[in-house]
Amino acid sequence: MDAGEGPTARVSGLIPPGAGAPRVIDLHAGEVWWIGRRDEEFLAARPELAASHLAVPGARPDLSVRQLELRVGAVGVAIRSERGSSVVVDGTVRPDPVVLTLGTSYVSPTPSGQYVDFELTVVRAEDFGAQDALAGSGTTLLLRIALEPRSLAWTVAHALAWPCMPSRRRPHNPGWSGRDVADRLEQLGWTITGQNVITVLGRQLHGLAERVADCRLTDGRRADQVFPSWPPWLDEESEDETRDQRAERRNRFVAEALWRARAVAPDVIDGPRTGSAPS
Repeated sequence: MDAGEGPTARVSGLIPPGAGAPRVIDLHAGEVWWIGRRDEEFLAARPELAASHLAVPGARPDLSVRQLELRVGAVGVAIRSERGSSVVVDGTVRPDPVVLTLGTSYVSPTPSGQYVDFELTVVRAEDFGAQDALAGSGTTLLLRIALEPRSLAWTVAHALAWPCMPSRRRPHNPGWSGRDVADRLEQLGWTITGQNVITVLGRQLHGLAERVADCRLTDGRRADQVFPSWPPWLDEESEDETRDQRAERRNRFVAEALWRARAVAPDVIDGPRTGSAPS
């Protein structure tokens, strides 16, 4: 490969050859890397393997030296597991092999999740020509929904709308129920302490729906006075729906409205924000 083209991907959270702690490693097209327990005696007898071995920090003796295999292509990385077992990516169990393309993924060294995930970012994509931003038509009616930064409503709004956003980190659970949103809060490390999480979330989700129902456009007009039917989830109501199904459909519409109104932002998901949610 021409070195000037740069790496296909980068991996962090693993220990490269000759190092004693995790470092960021560039992966180039045509390379094959092995991930697993560092066994100095075994690797010393196999210098070619040792040169392309990435060690899992704190690996126990029962972890294979070659637990995972990474095969690097020009625009992606294929991951295979020992004896064809499943591979866990972003918390989801996927059948071997798994092919990762542009973006950041979090890979577990084992299906059990015993070890800390390592981060793999594919930085090269297929060339489909210039990627100019899609220009706005200037005729789209934009919603205006203001949420106080770091408030509980703002926090829940980001967990709710996460599947709608082009964040690098993707949610393990892309559903629309209150429990799905609770799962996303947990994945993000945002906790609501000392309260019944589902009850609090229910109130917040109702509150966000009310904000959408009562929102205005950027020109100051009320949305329900401009659009033929508002809020949008009322159009699809069905007598056959259960209460939970209606709530999930409403939450999905609210999530998209929050994203369109720019009340939520992907950098909040991708940024280093952890800890308790505001109350």
